[in-house]
Amino acid sequence: MASRKLKKYGLEGAAKILITIGSLLILLSWFTGVYYSGITGKATLFIVPFIFTCVLALLLLMIRYRYTLFEKYPYLMNLPSLFYRIRKRSTGNQSIAFRMIFTVHALVIAFLGLLSLVLTISIGSSIRSGSTSPFLYEYIAIIAILIISVLFQYRRIYIKFSK
Repeated sequence: MASRKLKKYGLEGAAKILITIGSLLILLSWFTGVYYSGITGKATLFIVPFIFTCVLALLLLMIRYRYTLFEKYPYLMNLPSLFYRIRKRSTGNQSIAFRMIFTVHALVIAFLGLLSLVLTISIGSSIRSGSTSPFLYEYIAIIAILIISVLFQYRRIYIKFSK
């Protein structure tokens, strides 16, 4: 599959929406950091939004250059079962599967934005109130929902291309 050029499709509409939501949530975490740093005087609140902004930038670069990365470095896309199923199909179907896979990356961006916001609020409210109890259950719930969502999306892709 890597030796053939894939047809270059744009992102799915859902992927664009998820990227926008994730980016806005990370932006909101920056504003939340500004709010809490104004109250508490702690500039350390910007560490979380900064880390998540770097991860967002890396994922956006991967999504932007997905075809170049895949054609030159196919080992970066390690989904052997899926590609085993679609390798004998037309390049059009391969491109559609590839586009669907990067929708999963956009889903991760949206959840990272939500996690960034929750972490920033948790740290800011803990500093403000003087307590040391972060929103542990919210972190676990967000990560669990992310894992389930990613597995569901990969299952959807697998079922679509197993027929």
